[in-house]
Amino acid sequence: MRRALKWIAGVLASLALIAVICAAVVFHLVRKRVESHAPHLIADNIPESDFVFHALNGQPKKLSDYKGRVVFLDLWGTWCIQCVAEMPTVQQLYDHYRNDPQVVFLIVSRMDTPQSVQRYAHRGGYTLPFYVMRDEDVPPSMYLQQYPATFLFLRDGTLVAHHAGGADWSAPSVIALINSLKRQ
Repeated sequence: MRRALKWIAGVLASLALIAVICAAVVFHLVRKRVESHAPHLIADNIPESDFVFHALNGQPKKLSDYKGRVVFLDLWGTWCIQCVAEMPTVQQLYDHYRNDPQVVFLIVSRMDTPQSVQRYAHRGGYTLPFYVMRDEDVPPSMYLQQYPATFLFLRDGTLVAHHAGGADWSAPSVIALINSLKRQ
């Protein structure tokens, strides 16, 4: 009986190891795909759709609070492989504009707790401005049914472009676009 239990435990441990290796390989492949593709931004011209989200300390914020600045808004989740895979490139883009008062980043997690986002940011060494919101608070014009979903807003609050899915946000084309939005 003990021998059978040891054999079963060995098989289960082997299966767990194989599952971890497979998950790591899949994540590596998704990350490579994301990091090798600049976003294909779809042009929009939709007036501001204000909504509420919350800082990790619980303080409510609204999109309209950031009028007068170009807004990079990323709806994501710690549970989303493409979101996690693209986050290093979002951090690189944020680092590029970190000290630019004309550009603001809103990295808004849906379906995560503030604590899980804080743990994720700490583990990954991310300094991005993270926020959370409830799924039902996502405006219909921004509900793309795929995550991550990224949106760019002009200083007057007009939604000018969006992208669904993971992408390399540190691509030169993104920087050129944000710089052109700053001049509008």
